[in-house]
Amino acid sequence: MRPAAARSARRLLRALRRERRVAAAKAVRLSGACMAAYLVAQALLPHGDPVLAPLTALLVVQVTLRSTLTSGLQRVLSVVAGVGVSTGLSSAVGFTWWSLGLLIAATVVLGQLLRLGDHLLEVPISAMLVLAVGGSTSSYAVGRVVETVLGAAVGVAVNLLFPPGLRPGDAGAAVEHAAAEMARLLERAAGGLREGAGSEQAEQWLVEARGLPRSVAEADRALREAVDRRQLNPRAAFIPDATGLLRSGLDALEVAAAALRTLFAAMADGLREPGGEDAAELRDAFAVLLDELAAAVRGFGELVHAEGRGATEPPERELAAALEALREARARLTELLLLDAGEDRALWQLHGALLAAVERLLRALDVEHRGRQREEWAERTRRPVLEAVRERAERDRGEREVWHRLPPEGGR
Repeated sequence: MRPAAARSARRLLRALRRERRVAAAKAVRLSGACMAAYLVAQALLPHGDPVLAPLTALLVVQVTLRSTLTSGLQRVLSVVAGVGVSTGLSSAVGFTWWSLGLLIAATVVLGQLLRLGDHLLEVPISAMLVLAVGGSTSSYAVGRVVETVLGAAVGVAVNLLFPPGLRPGDAGAAVEHAAAEMARLLERAAGGLREGAGSEQAEQWLVEARGLPRSVAEADRALREAVDRRQLNPRAAFIPDATGLLRSGLDALEVAAAALRTLFAAMADGLREPGGEDAAELRDAFAVLLDELAAAVRGFGELVHAEGRGATEPPERELAAALEALREARARLTELLLLDAGEDRALWQLHGALLAAVERLLRALDVEHRGRQREEWAERTRRPVLEAVRERAERDRGEREVWHRLPPEGGR
């Protein structure tokens, strides 16, 4: 098995094991919240089976504490609003076809005014259920509100007592995955050039390069979720916040994706030129450049992932070696391009765009700049602790100075 295939297999196995643990934890968390909500509602509401309470708890328990609080408040507001409107309408006009339409229109408008978002339809649904069972003439309306409040309260309490895991490695893994997607495209293109690929294959690579922002966007969503997980989460106090470092790495990959689009566009134009598919030495040199680019991009993704995990020694040397090999490949390709272009202005422009894209990639993946960013992040994470220690020392020193300035006892 090739080393790249072996690495991919190991990453797949790790992902499967991680997803299995995540699925089990989520099942335990949701079922526990539902059982707790049912028991609490059953103790406080002894008549009937309070199914609405566990249902509300199930819907309220979210991935992040912030979304849990928001969801709980919006769900309670939606049910209370729907019950209130339906109770007033049923006592006035009863249940008819036109009162049903009026009820739905009024509750939808009310839900929009309350800015309930995804819970907007909860308002007319609650109103119709209450109206269907008799509105204010039954205890259903009050029971629905009470069960909803209990379920939402239990859902919020579960997240506060058992806060969800931060899972800081997920965002780093998503960033590494985006880098791996770029690297695989570069490796396919390098192999295709060695096998004599023409302009049609180059056009297909360009289409794939234009799709690279999708993997970057997925990593961005994972990173924003990691930021949300830390908000109001007590566990965040014990785990350093590496989201800023991951964000800078993802920004660099976004620049790299744009540079790759330019590079593949230049390559497609070059293969369309007369004789572009017959320059064997130039194709081999460009294939070597693409291989080195793939190694550098992959190494950068592994470095960012290691930084996100808090690794004490991220693979910085491997990335530095890959970038050095990339610079050598670029120098070799530059020599061949200069010989190939001659006095052809179109070829000069084409090769200039290609080399500019490579230079842009080198700047985006620069290992020294990445090291400075990591040092700045480490300084920011240490600063609150250092400031607290410094303030305590200054306060103690001030107290000692005041004490020494006091006159001795009985010394008037």
